[in-house]
Amino acid sequence: MILRRLTTALRKQDWFTVAIETLIVVFGVFIGLQVNNWNEARQNRIDERGYLERLAEDISVSIEQNEQRIAFMDRQDRNITVALERLSRCEFPIEDRDTVANAFFHVGKSLPPALVRGVINELNATGKFQFISNSDIRDAVTAMTEAVDSADLVFRTTLARGNPHVVYVESQIEYKLSGARQGDVDIVWGDIGFDQKFVCSDLRFRKALSAARYYTNGTNKQVIEVADAQRALLAMIGNELAP
Repeated sequence: MILRRLTTALRKQDWFTVAIETLIVVFGVFIGLQVNNWNEARQNRIDERGYLERLAEDISVSIEQNEQRIAFMDRQDRNITVALERLSRCEFPIEDRDTVANAFFHVGKSLPPALVRGVINELNATGKFQFISNSDIRDAVTAMTEAVDSADLVFRTTLARGNPHVVYVESQIEYKLSGARQGDVDIVWGDIGFDQKFVCSDLRFRKALSAARYYTNGTNKQVIEVADAQRALLAMIGNELAP
């Protein structure tokens, strides 16, 4: 209809009508584009909220995993401290025997910082990382990811340096337990055996145990730092999602 009226007006050289009809066309196109832009912006906000909610879930799981790792490595630090004290006196009182057994059994066990990367990988792979409009959150995600990647590299080096000490401690232990067992599950005194007089007098054994504790504590420090950063990030996301 508009094009027909515009054509008729042009033939009649009715410039006023031409101007009006042209403005109507231009205005209609403009409104259509604006509606598309508004719809796109609205969809982007919906997508952003969905990504932030899923990111918060991933970070929450990461924090939970890191808290478990921290608790285990803290326990191992305490166990080895008690074991070194008992070795120095060559006394193993009943109340400390399970602690000493677990110090030997879990020696060198550690894990680097955990990070569930599902949403982060998706955002990077699809180029939608910029959908997160809060630049502070984007910066925090980037910094945390870089910290975890760096910690992984350090962990490999630490593992290589600590492995000879762990191997020596384990070489003096007889494992009496059998069957599958989760890595962080504790044992009791009777589950392992060792020559008490020998390990008490063997300076290399005590040094190896001490070195393993040192490397485990170094890894634990990195896990603690990443977990703190993840808690801060989770709080930022919570504020962003708040009504």
